[in-house]
Amino acid sequence: FFFFFFFLFYFFSFFPPPPFFFSPLLSRMMFPKEISGDISATAKQNLPTFWSTKDRCNLLEIGGGGLRVTYKGQKKNDPDAATVRANCHIPPSCGVFYFEIYVVNKGREGYIGLGVCTSSLAVTRLPGWDRNSYGYHGDDGNIFRGAGDGKPYGPTFTTGDTVGCCLNFTTNTLFFTKNGMQLGLAVTDRNFSKGMLYYPCVGLRTTGEVIEANFGQKPFQFDLDQYVREEKMRVMTSLQGSVTLPEGDAAVCNSLIFSYLIYHGYSDTVRLLSRDCGGGPADLEAQLQEMQGRQHICTLVLQGRIDDALSALHQNHPTFAAQRRDIMFKLMTQKFIEMIRSAPIEDTMLFGQTELYAFEQESPVYKAELEEVFALLAYVDPLQSPMANLLDPSRREPIAADLNRTLLQHLNKPAVPSLENVVRQTQVVVEEVVKQGAAPSAAFLDVQEFLKNGSM
Repeated sequence: FFFFFFFLFYFFSFFPPPPFFFSPLLSRMMFPKEISGDISATAKQNLPTFWSTKDRCNLLEIGGGGLRVTYKGQKKNDPDAATVRANCHIPPSCGVFYFEIYVVNKGREGYIGLGVCTSSLAVTRLPGWDRNSYGYHGDDGNIFRGAGDGKPYGPTFTTGDTVGCCLNFTTNTLFFTKNGMQLGLAVTDRNFSKGMLYYPCVGLRTTGEVIEANFGQKPFQFDLDQYVREEKMRVMTSLQGSVTLPEGDAAVCNSLIFSYLIYHGYSDTVRLLSRDCGGGPADLEAQLQEMQGRQHICTLVLQGRIDDALSALHQNHPTFAAQRRDIMFKLMTQKFIEMIRSAPIEDTMLFGQTELYAFEQESPVYKAELEEVFALLAYVDPLQSPMANLLDPSRREPIAADLNRTLLQHLNKPAVPSLENVVRQTQVVVEEVVKQGAAPSAAFLDVQEFLKNGSM
């Protein structure tokens, strides 16, 4: 899996697909689902966004849209501690999770602690006092790692300070920040990524203590983006060092490369690669000749020269028109649109009546689309009309892509290069690895990002 990931990365860096490869149609083919997430773009996730009004000690009052916490108790002893957890646990699939609190008022003593905990921590205990909880406390700057005795960690914090907590599932580590500055490693615990569910939490203990959380609703004081970039680079560098080409797989890779280059028209590169590799497909010249003819036809479509494209299509593939009426309908409809741009209105209307009318009788779908296209004739200046989107040159791209795909099918060849199938499979594998929590580092592997931008 990781070998193919880096193979794709380096290959597409040098040989990006042609313009219509990322047309709306092919984008849906390559990436059938929208991808979202805070750190990774690989899976939709529920992330903590506010404090729970149910999972809290009754000495705490939640306000400010679920972000402000106020201590309402009157004492300051251990039994008077009060903790609240966030509305949901942190999914390990997010890779890295960070939140901050702003100390609105330190109250009487400033016994404020923030960190992470499982649902087993009693809400009458401060973060870090009991097992499976960790907390950084403001009154003494100590870190508490599941026990009542803290260890020196960082500076104290008080009214006006912003303190943050970052849980990194890829390294199983936890660290804290103060006013945007990282304070260093606080905890290493393999349980972070081994199935235990941790929640952001904050604990207060004396009268007048008030904090307000930021779960990403506004910019953090800590430069989280830079930290994530560094972590992503660390993960990628680590993986690169561990990836080697499996013995005997060079031929498979060469085959993937040749089929992709031929499909997308890199004829000069194919010849150079064939020379340097000492081979290539046995019928390489025939494939290149077919590819150049197919590429020429698709280029004519992209240029809006539909008549020339139809002429070349009939000459090189005489049976195609009869077998693929769906593609011919798209080409003829596009020809009508191109005529709206430049041909006399009489010629355009005659073409619609004589050439497109037959399609209207074949299918309700064709009829509906033609009614929309014919509506262009009602406007003196179609480019300034509500239907102007039909005249946008980008409309040609999915038609060219469909024509390319169906021509390949017509020639009994794969409609999609094997390499692009590998891309889709890689995307699915990454999503599933992240979803199952099998490897938190996979949260940093974004197939779509490096295909489009040439970087991770």
